[in-house]
Amino acid sequence: MRVHSRVPLLRLQVPEVVFDLEPPPAALLVDVEGTLTEFAPSRRSVIDALARFDEIAERHGVDIRRLHYVTNAKFVEGSSRWDAMPARLHCNVQKPFFTPPEEFRLHGHRTVVVGDQYFTDGLLAWRFGFSFGLVISRYPQPMWPRLQLFGGRALSWLFFRVKLLL
Repeated sequence: MRVHSRVPLLRLQVPEVVFDLEPPPAALLVDVEGTLTEFAPSRRSVIDALARFDEIAERHGVDIRRLHYVTNAKFVEGSSRWDAMPARLHCNVQKPFFTPPEEFRLHGHRTVVVGDQYFTDGLLAWRFGFSFGLVISRYPQPMWPRLQLFGGRALSWLFFRVKLLL
């Protein structure tokens, strides 16, 4: 892994806006908690959120093999529907220290990490030279994520350059 200079920061109103980017992302790593679900989600809400996001991705012509989900949360496998997802859902990854699949690392800025936190999702993007799509969470945030967001915003200029979306 090489250290990168500042990487593109894309401010996304909602996660689905990532599908409207031009050129389209070559690969996507999407945060789960705070981005697609509430904090401390149930297994059912995660399954439903991933299925919804996959459906939107497919409607936009995205090859879902290039769409992976990352979370620091642990989930226990159980139902048959859940068992179909683990290949693209990476749990307990300890962002920003997660290493994405090799094929995601080939695309540089064309790989986009979509998430709600600079210190976890954003630094994951920065570590690998990916773009960072920042989403302001629409879910109530516990104190710790709010503090992280505040601190990350203050230091973001060190790692990111804002890229305006037209």
